[in-house]
Amino acid sequence: MMARTSKWRRSWWERVVPGALLVAASTLGMAGQAAAGSVTLNGGGSSFAAPAITQWVTDVSHSPYSLSLNYSTSNSGQGRYEFTNETADFAVSDTGYVNASVGTTPPSFPFDFIPVTAAGVAFMYNIPGLTHALQLTSYTACLLLTGQISNWDDPALHLNGANAGVTFPNLAVRPVTESDPAGTNFVLEEYCIDTQPAVWTKYAQNMSGTAPPSGVVISATVPNSNWEAPANGYDEQSTSAVASNVANTSGAIGPVQENYAVQSQFTGSNPAKAVAAVQNASGDFTLPTPIDVASALAYATQLSNGTHVLDFSGLGPKVYNPSTYSYLLTPTKGWAATKGAVMSPFVNYVLTLGQQEAPKIGFASLGLSLERYGIDKVTADVPGAVAPTAAESNGYSCGDLTPAEVQAGASAPTCGVTNGAPPPPPPGAPNTPTSSAGGSGTTSTAAGSSATTKSALGATPTTKTVGGASSTHNTVGIDSSTSNTGGGSTPAAGSGVDPSVALTGAPAGLPSTGADSVPVALAGAALMFIGWLVRRRLVVRPLGQRKR
Repeated sequence: MMARTSKWRRSWWERVVPGALLVAASTLGMAGQAAAGSVTLNGGGSSFAAPAITQWVTDVSHSPYSLSLNYSTSNSGQGRYEFTNETADFAVSDTGYVNASVGTTPPSFPFDFIPVTAAGVAFMYNIPGLTHALQLTSYTACLLLTGQISNWDDPALHLNGANAGVTFPNLAVRPVTESDPAGTNFVLEEYCIDTQPAVWTKYAQNMSGTAPPSGVVISATVPNSNWEAPANGYDEQSTSAVASNVANTSGAIGPVQENYAVQSQFTGSNPAKAVAAVQNASGDFTLPTPIDVASALAYATQLSNGTHVLDFSGLGPKVYNPSTYSYLLTPTKGWAATKGAVMSPFVNYVLTLGQQEAPKIGFASLGLSLERYGIDKVTADVPGAVAPTAAESNGYSCGDLTPAEVQAGASAPTCGVTNGAPPPPPPGAPNTPTSSAGGSGTTSTAAGSSATTKSALGATPTTKTVGGASSTHNTVGIDSSTSNTGGGSTPAAGSGVDPSVALTGAPAGLPSTGADSVPVALAGAALMFIGWLVRRRLVVRPLGQRKR
């Protein structure tokens, strides 16, 4: 009887317990899949940032992520519009919500700006017969795109040491720009207003007698996202369309993200069809390479909402301007945890392993400060957020450069932190100390130049002065002020948030994983039932030991 009972016990153990465990494991697996695999996020916006965004969306669609996201390329203004009106789950924009002329108003629900890409605005050109690569100054770049240089043999193209010994053809200039609310336009307008205010004022005057197709009047002092084509130019609706037009039009020039030029075979091997080198504040001609973009953005100042004030006057032999950031807009508190469970791992990937891919497609790595800032921000604010994986925690892409390193001509990104002390690692990351070389915490600007920004809720005017020229623009939803003076100074108190400082304060209660609680509860019940059965069989005496 004892042997029979023992055999029965083994049979019960071998058949019941494994089956129940399998049910529990399957239930937990379904809970994880419900958190992410069954949810698709739809977003859209910037065509300037699209090469990177679409690459990263593809990357996470496969194992081990298996996330479902769709990205529709349009322009920054359209992305912000759809995000505000909740017809998209997320957006990507090259600017913040700055003023009414740039698009729609900020959404009524809470959201974050997360820096995700950094790139230079490249000037792609098509000049048949040119035997040396084109060199531009801020003066000639702004003149060309506003129609104030009408022929490529204009003497202005030889000013300030540019294009020495180069003979240009007698060929009409054809500027190709975007008329839609593109973030690229906003950055270019900032660039021309800051560096060449007289050129921009003349353009505004030239366009004042026309009815702009976009309905947005060109201001002499306030940048917006609509760029009206001059009489000799072409209007397009996306960065890819600008690149295509330039590639097929003799005498054309247009602003693009470098990857679009490369895709059109404008790689520099043929000087007649390439990307122009642009003179920086130090007098050097540079290209929009990852290191030159990172050098320029070492001078940018992050504001309290996550966006940046750009500084086009930064000194250094490798600085390329205009350079800028693009931002992912994600809802935060009140958003469905199941959606956050997709957004969070996507951001974790983008800001770690994804940044390692950035230089391969014409973007600069953001650098440790902004990578950690973005992950900390999403972890703290987005429901259903998850910690980075071990691979991600070890996969940060160093890209920070201090102004001192930039001025010394550093040729490779470092893990130096441009603003403030090194930040603590985000959740799940190894706490590895980083060093900041050459004056961490210092923001330097060109001697003799200054920048002062002041903005508050309700579009307070912002005034920025560079090299004696002043421009004003509005910023909505920001309460910050920054004061920089020539020779290098630190941001004034209250100048926004230090991007290297992680968020503090623990949320009340445990963070949600984004999983549905029902399958988790079922799995727990199954495991409790197994435990009860095991205890019962061990405690109750076998039949062979009962009273005879």
